[in-house]
Amino acid sequence: MRRGVYISAGLLAAATAAPAAHAADAITLTLGGRISEFFVVASQAQAAGEDLNSTSMFNDTRISVEGKTVLDNGISVRAFVRFNAVARDARDVDEAYVDVVTSFGRLRAGEKAGLNTTTIGDPVPEAFVTVDQEILGDALSPRTGIVLRDAFTFKRFTGNALGVSYQTPEISGFKVGVAYHPAPATLAGPLDNRLVPNNALDITGGYEGDFSGGTYRFAGGYFHMNSRTGASGVGADGVQAWNLSAGATYGGFEVDAAYMNILPDNGTNEQAWTVGALYGIGPFQVSADYRSAKRKPFRFAPMKEQVDRATLQTAYKLGPGISVGLAGFYAEQKDTTGKDWDGGGVLGGVKIGF
Repeated sequence: MRRGVYISAGLLAAATAAPAAHAADAITLTLGGRISEFFVVASQAQAAGEDLNSTSMFNDTRISVEGKTVLDNGISVRAFVRFNAVARDARDVDEAYVDVVTSFGRLRAGEKAGLNTTTIGDPVPEAFVTVDQEILGDALSPRTGIVLRDAFTFKRFTGNALGVSYQTPEISGFKVGVAYHPAPATLAGPLDNRLVPNNALDITGGYEGDFSGGTYRFAGGYFHMNSRTGASGVGADGVQAWNLSAGATYGGFEVDAAYMNILPDNGTNEQAWTVGALYGIGPFQVSADYRSAKRKPFRFAPMKEQVDRATLQTAYKLGPGISVGLAGFYAEQKDTTGKDWDGGGVLGGVKIGF
């Protein structure tokens, strides 16, 4: 994995070796953010001694600041930081990174999900609850070790950990990039590899094209991260994975699908897939999606855990940046004993973006 370190160092050196330039445009600052409030009513199977509340609320409020300028040699420099004003994450800063864009591609450094996540985006279209607001999975008590949040991109392994990435410019619809994270945690300075997994590498490519009346896209990537134990088996937390994504739009319709195969060093192999469709007309949108995942609870386990979930969502745009929505969902979870845990409910809310 030292090769990943050398590649990243070379990219940074190449960027800093560019001829000296001065800002041709004044640095412009933009303030943005979002406020989301959700109310959930759910019914689900309960274990002996449990007393699960059928109602719950979630909120997500983030504030962002962006600064951007274009140098007199044409290089664009952008700095972005987003804060968790009110969220379930204990960290104050959600993202903080710098982009340097030239005719040779884009170099990014800081806290940001890897290129696999930014290339694929939302694995399936959703009318109201977006991929980074995995409220439905949080509303139901987990009965397995299957991951629902960021389940189809490599963000599930590194989050927004510190890293550096390079992506080529688009050539005939194709783009390829590589992202490197020294550790999947917000840490600084020299690290002891025994403390956390290390040296995460994400290589992703994508293609976008169009046809009469619509567009289509394909993307896929490979991920590898070293285990802190340096070995396979019990206690090992390294992982490798690969994924595929495809989608198309035509008029007001959009259809997408994604698949990911996760191969952890501890042997709890997981396969997940999803498919979804959306239709929008004027201020109204409706979407439906289905996801399924299977996972070994431990190496050589005779049975697999499984989660299946179907969701139907609607949203109505009240005005610029303001929308209300409603979602119904139903899920079945099968634990290591083969017992089924079903549950479902309805979510409603309002989202304001600025």
